Amino acid sequence: MRSGLHRGISFLVLGFILGASLTNVYIGSQLDNLSLANRSLQHELADTRMKMQQLKEVSETRKKHTIDTVEAFLIMDSRDDLTDYDKMAVEFEAGKKVKDWLTPIVGQDVNSLDSLLIPRIVDNREIEANGNKYLLRTYLVVVNQKTAVYVKASRVKQKNIIN
Repeated sequence: MRSGLHRGISFLVLGFILGASLTNVYIGSQLDNLSLANRSLQHELADTRMKMQQLKEVSETRKKHTIDTVEAFLIMDSRDDLTDYDKMAVEFEAGKKVKDWLTPIVGQDVNSLDSLLIPRIVDNREIEANGNKYLLRTYLVVVNQKTAVYVKASRVKQKNIIN
């Protein structure tokens, strides 16, 4: 009877050991598969990050070639009879008007913009500041991300009308 009990216990222990071994083999193969999948996903993530960085760089370089702002600089033809306040008023009004007129070019690609378009928009336009009229003509246009338009303002002689 004792030998049967020893035999039963030994088979039970042998069954536990065999079951634990088979479980280890099964879980080990799953762990190997998961480890391989993890390395594959890490490699794929690194590639995706690299591609994303390249796309950001391309996007930034592309963005740099669009017009973001328009600045107007005024050059007066004659400053003889103008006070400092009048000069500042003319500069302010001319700058505001030129920016308003050139608003449609903001956001356009620098390379595809027709640079002769800007003088066609600004030339021979009149502005009024402090009761005087001024004729605007483009002097220089620098087309870049920050587009600069240099404008000459000439005072228009007004005819005196006597009632």
